[in-house]
Amino acid sequence: MSVINATSEQIRALLQNASIEMTCKDTEFLAEATTLVPLGTDIFIALFPNQTWDDLTAAAKAVQEAGFNAVPHVPCRRIKDAAEVAEIARKLTQVAGAKKMLLIAGDMPKPEGAFDSTIGVLETGHLAKAGIKTFYMAGHPEGHPHMTADQQRQFEARKVALSKEQGFELKFTTQVCFESEPIIGWEKIMRANGITNTIRPGLGGPASIKTLLRYAKICGAGASIRALTSGKASLIAGLLKDSGPEEVVTQLAAAKGSGQSNFESVHLFAFGGFLKTTKWVSAVQNGRFSLNTKDGDFEVQL
Repeated sequence: MSVINATSEQIRALLQNASIEMTCKDTEFLAEATTLVPLGTDIFIALFPNQTWDDLTAAAKAVQEAGFNAVPHVPCRRIKDAAEVAEIARKLTQVAGAKKMLLIAGDMPKPEGAFDSTIGVLETGHLAKAGIKTFYMAGHPEGHPHMTADQQRQFEARKVALSKEQGFELKFTTQVCFESEPIIGWEKIMRANGITNTIRPGLGGPASIKTLLRYAKICGAGASIRALTSGKASLIAGLLKDSGPEEVVTQLAAAKGSGQSNFESVHLFAFGGFLKTTKWVSAVQNGRFSLNTKDGDFEVQL
């Protein structure tokens, strides 16, 4: 992609409301995080296969008590039946105090219970009735490994229809991408299909190229993974430095600033660690970076 120049103000504007991912074990870093990013920031909480719904509830409660908005990940293929949907909803709302959620199908090759996608879980109505006001759903700019493009469009439309029927806010957060073109192109498809819901591009936080490659494959990143092994990224890898999303952020900020796209903000997958990613976000939000307009990139001062 040719260089798209963005101003420092456009970059800061895109990151002002950024969300960040943590794990259930990262609660020890929440106190420091409150000194870095604004209270009320959406903090997503990943649920690993060896962790329980109680682990997720405890982490969500800690996030809420720290003054952030907990956005627990709920993988639908782990849920046994409608009764467990209701119980998960009760724990996350009444015990943890969460009002937001990331609802995903999950990475399991086969469902462990009655649901193979987010649609069935949503259709129970238990989550919205329990008080979940905002649902984040995954977007797939680089395609879905188990769906055709037409099936993706059908699922996206059904999710929007359910949000209107049940009265919750629906937002889309994309799978991790390492180039801007797929994200910008996918948003245009969504708008052309009449879907006006807000979209957050999912980007990898600062980490080594080796770490980014490992997690990118786990998370199902598409062709944009090539950005990690070519050009500037390859040079950084050779120098054993962390690689952050500076280049793609610059391009997304320029696209939004020019009116080409209308992203709400971005979401940072914390492959390099929750605290490291939070410090990176804080630095950009507070203008601690130098912009290189020639290369369409910027350097963050942590």
